[in-house]
Amino acid sequence: MALGDGKSVWKWSRIGLPLLVLAAGLLCTALAVFQLKSQVERAEAERLETLVTERLDIINDRVDTYVALLRSAAGFMSASTSVTADEFAAYVERLRLRELYSGVQGIGYARAFRPEQRDAVAREMRERGVPNFTVRPDGPRDFYSSIVFLEPDDERNQAALGFDMFSEPVRRAAMERARDTGLRTASGKVVLAQEIDRDKQFGFLIYLPLYSTPLGRIPPTVEERRRALTGWVYSPFRAGDLFERAFAQRGRTGELRVSVYDGATPSEDALLYRSSTGGAQVEAGRTVRRALNVAEHRWTLVFERTDEFVPDSNRRLLPLIAGGGIVTTLLLFGAALGQTRATAMAEDTREQLREMNASLEQRVEERTAQLESARSALETLNRNLETIVDVRTSDLKLANEEIQRFAYIVSHDLRSPLVNVMGFTSELQVARETISKFYEEVMQKLPDAANRDVQNAIEVELPEAIDFIRSSTSKMDRLINAILRLSREGGRVLTPEPIRLKDMLEATGRTLAHQLQDAEATLEVENVPDLVSDRLAVEQIFTNLLENAVKYLAPGRPGRIRVRGWKEGSTVFIDVEDNGRGIDPKDHARVFDLFRRAGAQDRPGEGIGLAHVRALVRRLGGSITLNSSLGEGATFRVSLPDTIASAAKGEV
Repeated sequence: MALGDGKSVWKWSRIGLPLLVLAAGLLCTALAVFQLKSQVERAEAERLETLVTERLDIINDRVDTYVALLRSAAGFMSASTSVTADEFAAYVERLRLRELYSGVQGIGYARAFRPEQRDAVAREMRERGVPNFTVRPDGPRDFYSSIVFLEPDDERNQAALGFDMFSEPVRRAAMERARDTGLRTASGKVVLAQEIDRDKQFGFLIYLPLYSTPLGRIPPTVEERRRALTGWVYSPFRAGDLFERAFAQRGRTGELRVSVYDGATPSEDALLYRSSTGGAQVEAGRTVRRALNVAEHRWTLVFERTDEFVPDSNRRLLPLIAGGGIVTTLLLFGAALGQTRATAMAEDTREQLREMNASLEQRVEERTAQLESARSALETLNRNLETIVDVRTSDLKLANEEIQRFAYIVSHDLRSPLVNVMGFTSELQVARETISKFYEEVMQKLPDAANRDVQNAIEVELPEAIDFIRSSTSKMDRLINAILRLSREGGRVLTPEPIRLKDMLEATGRTLAHQLQDAEATLEVENVPDLVSDRLAVEQIFTNLLENAVKYLAPGRPGRIRVRGWKEGSTVFIDVEDNGRGIDPKDHARVFDLFRRAGAQDRPGEGIGLAHVRALVRRLGGSITLNSSLGEGATFRVSLPDTIASAAKGEV
């Protein structure tokens, strides 16, 4: 049977639809790959930011710890009019620097004196048991300082005794800032006097000034501080030892190469430390730069990703989606091309329809049977899909209940040893008071038997240890209570009831009246829609949000908190808006995580509130979002169904 001129089937005007299918398929594939790639890169960027933040926190924590040691040493020096080398050595030995504070080279004291006192200082140090003590470098100067104490007494630290740090410009700049401000001050990049072998590292020092005032108080003016200066308590740090030991605690150190530069401009001359990548290659364009203020001195840290950086798990899906999309597109293109050819053939054979009438009915029946078969297969597929969804939903419910039971059991089991610790802490306090009373009686009878270490242990060390234990157990008790509260909330039965939301919010505002008055803040509740929901859950949601709004108002300006709401379809939206300190956009996701907080940690809390709020909102079938910037306040938007159904047991 003739089908007409075959060339007409392949006219360009007839392949427009297949080309459109091909272009649309490739475009959709490209968009899907681009979107997934963007999500992957965003997730990896967030993880990189987390690693960077962790390492910055490590450095800040280490420096704060060492500054606290210097303050302790300064207090020790100020408490006595004359501290001997043996007393200073005994004090530093009690600190257990090598064991507990890795990275610090030691703690020392640099004495300040006038030129005419130089020979007397050298003679005094030789009489105290340092036979070769000299003030160095030699030569006349208007002002001298000399390292007279430096512990632990090892070979490196012995090499530094007598050195006049004020004679070296970088150290002198830091010592002068510390002297004039009374603050702890870090120096720039130096080579320490302790570098006596081939393994030389760059380092830095942190100084804390001492004054000849009662109890070492800081004089009010710069001139008085300069006149009252007696010296500096200081610590030298080998940068390589400090950072290597600090970062090694986190594991997977090969994921990032960390470079620390002295000052605001990274350069090889200013390089203080660079971590080893263990053979891993640095990835170009994967760099994060951060400025860090360390004891009134600026560092610049550069973090570079290496090929050991753990990628996002979805990255392996990119080639699968790209390949699958291209294959599917080509199949659709082939199908469309075939359909176009069939259409062209149908147009060419229109004149032959009369001859095909006899078989038309049969063909219609066959096509109908095919459609019926396809419909039946689709119905079967839908039923199977519903079954799978029901099974997965049941599994998720069982898993959620198991997690709640586990949280309750773990929290309950943790409480027993915690109660024992709290009890024994009280007994320890009673024992300390008994020992203190006994020691006072002994001192009254035998004053010559006084022992400074025993007195210090009774009056300082034991109270500090007991207070630390109590503080830690109290915090752990609050966290356990929070976990128990979350686990119990997950099993509570939701009870729908009509709620006049405006009345509830105004009542909550009345309970916060004192906090609002103290903060010089106002709370404005506009008309909000009513809803049918679980009263306890809704009240907890907005109580937490309003308490947070009051807690984090910005100091120095009148606080304003506004609650407004509206309804769209079957959904109620409520905004809780404040003009407080705000939240950095990079912290918007983490503030809803359990035990995570953002910004300055100057308010009480355990990081439970917003995690609890999100859990309650989700349980009621709604959602919560955050819109905020630093210094511009925050708006939490809660969306809830206007009516929830009764349920035997909710899910968090």
